[in-house]
Amino acid sequence: MDLVDPNRHSRGMTAIACLKIFVGEDLRFGDADAMAALVAKVAGAYLESSWTWPRRYGLVAPYAFVLADPRATRLDARELQKMARDLQVKMFGDKGAGEVALLMFEGDQTDVMRFASAHDEALKALLSGEAGSDFAGRICKITPDVVTSVQPPGGPLDGAPPAAELAAIEPEPPLDGIGALLDAPRRNTGWWGIYYLAKERFVGSGVDWRLAWDEQAFGALEHADMVAHDLACLEAAQAQLRNRDPGYIFLPFSFSSLVKPSVREIYQGAVSRFPRALSSRLAASVYDVPREPSYGAIAQIRGFLNPNFSLLDLHVRDPGFRIDSLSVGVVHSVTLVLEGDDERVRLAAITRFLKDAPVYRAKRVWQGVAMVNSLKELDLCRRLKAPFLSGPMVAPLTSKPTGEVAIAPERLPYRAKVERVRDGLGA
Repeated sequence: MDLVDPNRHSRGMTAIACLKIFVGEDLRFGDADAMAALVAKVAGAYLESSWTWPRRYGLVAPYAFVLADPRATRLDARELQKMARDLQVKMFGDKGAGEVALLMFEGDQTDVMRFASAHDEALKALLSGEAGSDFAGRICKITPDVVTSVQPPGGPLDGAPPAAELAAIEPEPPLDGIGALLDAPRRNTGWWGIYYLAKERFVGSGVDWRLAWDEQAFGALEHADMVAHDLACLEAAQAQLRNRDPGYIFLPFSFSSLVKPSVREIYQGAVSRFPRALSSRLAASVYDVPREPSYGAIAQIRGFLNPNFSLLDLHVRDPGFRIDSLSVGVVHSVTLVLEGDDERVRLAAITRFLKDAPVYRAKRVWQGVAMVNSLKELDLCRRLKAPFLSGPMVAPLTSKPTGEVAIAPERLPYRAKVERVRDGLGA
């Protein structure tokens, strides 16, 4: 029996699949640092030229793409063999020692995203042809030479409807299936206002993943891929740049990712889509910065971000961040990200961080406090004159940037007249 419902097109469904790419002599994911950028570049180039509208695709994690066609009920596994051949030649040459293999999983949206984040061991078992899978869908293995159906064994490899008929089908709006998935940056991200206490006004907004705020811990993404998180936020910010006056736009970047040259190449494609003419409005928030980052790491990050961003902000969790180890003016601001549930610990962190205000001024670096989520924390930041504030007690997460708005601190939290981002709908 075909695991993909042959009647779903009539109900307005979209054929959706996750494509996982394996490379190397033993068909593993390869060196995550050395291979990810090359795989993304070659596979992305193929999809850009071949997977054209109304089809859609997106890189959802290193080595993982989501593909969709709103006209089809089943994707054609043989069509993707050209990508496997391109990867083989460009990475290993015609007679190279390395190998390339793709696993295409086709199913519903939930299983597709679960497949994208599946453990290597489970995927290796599928590559080896071992029976048994907890994914309810169709799985094909694609190499430069052979295409086979792994689940169900001997299942269909061709697309439905056939390619000759596909072009004549008017695509339906992909709102239920792939629309919800590939529009995830819009649906799953939100904007937090950044408040300048001295001027009593919001000066801009930062974009972040909703989960980070739901857990009351900015950037708390221990179980998610940092690069995928950052790319989703960058994509969500693209549309907001068309707004007339959103103030500064702060975009997130993982510190541990930015210090790896191959991962910076993955970021480069997304960063290059921001017009240089708008760089004066763009700020980079580098999160999970260690207590004392090395001079070399900061220099690499500055060199990568400076051409496109006018401000560089470091997000730290340690209130004793070694600001004295940074050169004068090397960054524009350092923001303490409050975490944990113990309010006494959080208040102590604010006090400790702002105690170093004279050192920060000497270094020409602004201070900020993020994830302020109680009245006591807000009052303490005001008494200690923290320059910049953000968090639920300052402005709840919203679906659009807060922009530049004057408001007295006594009136915080500010609730803009835009859709609240919580539980998927306005609250």
